[in-house]
Amino acid sequence: MRNTVTAIFMSTLKYLFLLSLPVFTQTTPLSLESDSVTTSYQEIYEELSNLNFDITESAKITDFKFQRDVANFHLRKGEIYLCAPVQGRISAAVFLGRGNFSFTPPTEIERDHLARFYKKPSYSKDFNMLFLFFVDSTLSEFRNHLEFQPDKSNSDVKNALDYALNYLHVKKAKFFDYSITKTFLESAENGYFYAHFSKRQTDPMFFEINPHSEEEVRFMRRSKNHTVSYVTETINQFHAQAEYRDGEHPPNDEKLDLDIHKYTIDASLSGYSLDLTASCRIDFESLYPEQNWLAFVLFSELVVDSVFWDNGNKATFVKDKDNHVLWIKADHPLAKNEKRSLTIYYHGELIERQKDWFFIRSSTWWYPVHGERDRSDFDIVYHIPDKYQFASAGTLASSDTSAGTIHSRWVSPRPLRNFSFNIGFFKKHEIESDSLPPITIYMADTGHDEIAHALAAQGLGSGKNMEIQVGKDIRESAKLFQEMFGPIELDHFYATEIPFGGHGEAFPGLIHLPWITFHRTNADGSDEIFRAHEVAHQWWGIGVDFQTYHDQWISEGFAEYAGIRYFQEVVRREEKDEKKFYKMLEQRRKEIINNRKFLLGDGQKAAPIWLGRRTYSSDTEEDYRIVIYRKGAWVLHMLRSMTMDLRTGDDSIFSDLLRGFYQTYYNRRASTEDFLEFSEQKLGMDMDWFFQQWIYGSDLPTYRFAHKVVEEGPSQFKVLCRVRQQEVDSTFRMPVTVGVQFKDKTETASRHWISGDVSEFELGPFQKKPKKVIFNYRESVLCKVKKDKWK
Repeated sequence: MRNTVTAIFMSTLKYLFLLSLPVFTQTTPLSLESDSVTTSYQEIYEELSNLNFDITESAKITDFKFQRDVANFHLRKGEIYLCAPVQGRISAAVFLGRGNFSFTPPTEIERDHLARFYKKPSYSKDFNMLFLFFVDSTLSEFRNHLEFQPDKSNSDVKNALDYALNYLHVKKAKFFDYSITKTFLESAENGYFYAHFSKRQTDPMFFEINPHSEEEVRFMRRSKNHTVSYVTETINQFHAQAEYRDGEHPPNDEKLDLDIHKYTIDASLSGYSLDLTASCRIDFESLYPEQNWLAFVLFSELVVDSVFWDNGNKATFVKDKDNHVLWIKADHPLAKNEKRSLTIYYHGELIERQKDWFFIRSSTWWYPVHGERDRSDFDIVYHIPDKYQFASAGTLASSDTSAGTIHSRWVSPRPLRNFSFNIGFFKKHEIESDSLPPITIYMADTGHDEIAHALAAQGLGSGKNMEIQVGKDIRESAKLFQEMFGPIELDHFYATEIPFGGHGEAFPGLIHLPWITFHRTNADGSDEIFRAHEVAHQWWGIGVDFQTYHDQWISEGFAEYAGIRYFQEVVRREEKDEKKFYKMLEQRRKEIINNRKFLLGDGQKAAPIWLGRRTYSSDTEEDYRIVIYRKGAWVLHMLRSMTMDLRTGDDSIFSDLLRGFYQTYYNRRASTEDFLEFSEQKLGMDMDWFFQQWIYGSDLPTYRFAHKVVEEGPSQFKVLCRVRQQEVDSTFRMPVTVGVQFKDKTETASRHWISGDVSEFELGPFQKKPKKVIFNYRESVLCKVKKDKWK
């Protein structure tokens, strides 16, 4: 139903929400003041984008081997051509002939992940073409072992080189790979290495050692979803081998160039399409010495007009059309810990309007951004026509209206990761509560009239008073989460509608909810869970942030669990029993277990939660949602089930665990290892086995359950139980809840450890004969259960 309604809406409004339509943006690299930085972006870009091989530098190769980190390259027979220098340095080469690439990832989790794609924990591939980019010892190794001499022009080499460059260079956007460009702009000797190799040209593989990445080593392939474009996807990623030698897991540093202390933005939205005109002052600190060029991300269709340093001098900058990267040249090589300020003036079509719907085409890149995880202070003044309703993240510090324009100032109560807003013609629903900050629901009422008309023609009805229904879930879920985790530290909370089918987004004090959840409330609980999930991000993702991509489940999985818990409270309040809640859990359990069978065929095994965004690939398109959201929530549900008092239903042990974790890591980044350590401290037991199975591992158990009711005497019954554990290692263990129901509708439950190949246990004694025995009662474990006959 949700997909059908979305398709109708998209067709009706003729929106292209998933694509940013390119516009021509003027890019004038201004250099109006003298400076001591000598590297030129234009020169480097031209040399990189027009890279060619040098016919005076070729060498015959027989049985030449070299190694880069865990990767082995064997050039059996062929010819190698060095490429023309870039900024006076030879940094690339092309090999044609017979060769082999092989590697074994250094960690078990990465070896297992490699095997999901290629059936083995190691990888080996023959190739007939190899393109290399290097800022390391590669050239000297070639010079020491090979004899280079002039050769005739070779069109095969040129064709191979041009094809390989497509994966590094986007001509339309005038974009060349960030890490390579940054390396040359800084004249760095940083050990960068990149290899593109293939036996069939359109099926290349890639190996990279990138000092700019939080995990330096990557093994990649061409994405299967982009057969007409040049997009890679990561199979393996890990730290350089040397960092594992001490036996400790290396830290994942974001490796930012700058620490942004504060954004001060003045933004105006005007005209029919609410075009943006803005200035943004960025106060920052250089994080490493001798920086020549600074990079920021800014929505591609925004045009930069000018950039000024804190001393009033104009800065050199480059931002090309269709390119998200804004390069700014330092006025001198910046020292480590040097504090500076830049003010950037820019404008453009940030918002797309279709009748009375407004779509913010980039909710987080509408101001210049450096890094994904950095937290900064924000002080933003918006100027908007007074006929629109408006809400922003942060705290409203002041607001006044003059000459038909609202001028409002919003500030961050503490350093935040990002900042956004929403604007449109909204119907307002305000909610007051003694225990919560004021809540405002913004629903695009006139837009929904258009949707309702289109849907009615398809026989699909709309809900009534949807702003009230949505508002109820926002209010009640926020109340519950305050009780579960702790107070929400906001002056006001806004839930606003966006014209997007199934996408929600959360910012401090502001959430974006898609039009479809304002259209109607589905009976299966999905809307209540979805709305509550976005509310829960005020605690998980914003209140407590996650450390690296490995820990994304601490945001999405925790928020999804909170949404599930809210739905349980809804069912308790509105239903006679909790059957609807456990039915929902059963459906989600089956979705997690069967996603390969029903969505992707009998494909590769799902990746573990710890791989975060890398659970998604062109082979496993649904896995990020299923593994990080669904399974991540199930992990918490299982912890709750394990620690619950089965007699009273008291879950205070788990509630205290979550509340304590939130309050300990509030306004901090938390890792999976932090949650493991905190869980062990609070529960007073070893929990490494649990995290190894459910976070770092991906196997899901199948239990074959058989039982027999035995009458031992008058009013004396017991149940013999046998469980065969399959699809997991024999060391896999879990406490599974077993329920017993009687004819008088009473029931009892007990918890039993299942491990090894076979587990046997007894239930009882009971004074009444059991009517039904339920293994995995109340969905205590994420597993598949099969019933066997007692033998």
